Amino acid sequence: MYRKIIKTIVSALFIAPVLFSCKDNGKYLSIGKPIFIREFPATGELREIEDFHLDEFSLRAIKVVDTLLFVDKWNFVNTEKGWAVYSLDGKRKYGECMRVGQGPGEFISYVPYVNDCFFTHENDSLFVYAPSDPRNTVFKLNITRFLSNNSTVPYPAIESKHIGSDNWATIPCGDGRVLLNRANDYFTGLNHLMYENDTVHQLPITREIDEITVGKGGNLEDVNILGSVIHYNAAADKFVETMVNFNQINIYSADGTEGKTICVGKKLDNIRQVEQTPRDLRQTAYMTSAAWDEGFGAIYIGDIWPLEDQPGKSQIQFFDWEGNPKYIVELPYQAFAFDIDFTNKVMYVINEAEDKMTAYDATEIVRSLRN
Repeated sequence: MYRKIIKTIVSALFIAPVLFSCKDNGKYLSIGKPIFIREFPATGELREIEDFHLDEFSLRAIKVVDTLLFVDKWNFVNTEKGWAVYSLDGKRKYGECMRVGQGPGEFISYVPYVNDCFFTHENDSLFVYAPSDPRNTVFKLNITRFLSNNSTVPYPAIESKHIGSDNWATIPCGDGRVLLNRANDYFTGLNHLMYENDTVHQLPITREIDEITVGKGGNLEDVNILGSVIHYNAAADKFVETMVNFNQINIYSADGTEGKTICVGKKLDNIRQVEQTPRDLRQTAYMTSAAWDEGFGAIYIGDIWPLEDQPGKSQIQFFDWEGNPKYIVELPYQAFAFDIDFTNKVMYVINEAEDKMTAYDATEIVRSLRN
């Protein structure tokens, strides 16, 4: 059943909280004193499940929900739908949903990443909340009804001027709340705002990092330096924010009262140094993350992405919601997205360069996250 063993090096656990300083006159993004992680307590062999095969192309994201595998595809035309829904073994396709178009329940320009959306159970049915910034809307779709009737389409759940195209990230998080990562008026920084009851307020815990600015204003490429990927977990009621250009992860509560920055390494990346590095030479730190009740994982690249004419490599780092390292695996390619089925202990990973999804045995990863 298994083949292709990928080996990594076992290491001991060491977390080093340190005092934070800027003696080199640099600029840093840190929620309080950063916590530096030197090593992980466990790693192991990642074994591929050879009988898993998914007949889909243009893969960009994955989401495991209950017994369903949501596969997100690049889609910018209105002739196709953006999400395909499969059984967890990939052998049965239930249907497709989320269409680009101008009609009711359709998304202008692009369909949101499936792992950025909020899935929840209401009245014995599974629902998803999916943002459409160009429409100033968060759509809602009854997935349970969709599975029995593929003609079911999303309908507006939240409509507000605060949900708009000036948001770098729009993350629904239940109870009518939406986290907005929005550029400031000069496009020199990004603010973390919580939408609720048609009003927005800044998260107190992110106020200091929201004051960090880059560039001289007016250039979207400058503010993109501060770009991140944010995911939410309802059981923890927390967000995990992985920075694209900086070797750090921010964790903060939805009410904005607590948070921290963790860094796998000896020091944070200096914003000024990244600013001065030509765009095509900048390294991608974290590609994306996935969040679960048990903790979260993050894909670390630590290199230029994408690499030309070579597969590169990547790590998937796993943590609990306190930021403690739990497990680490290495892949011989630059992973693009992933998720875990905790019931069957399977991890799905997208290799974008080969446009392929691979399933791995995740028994040890699940055990480490649950301990």
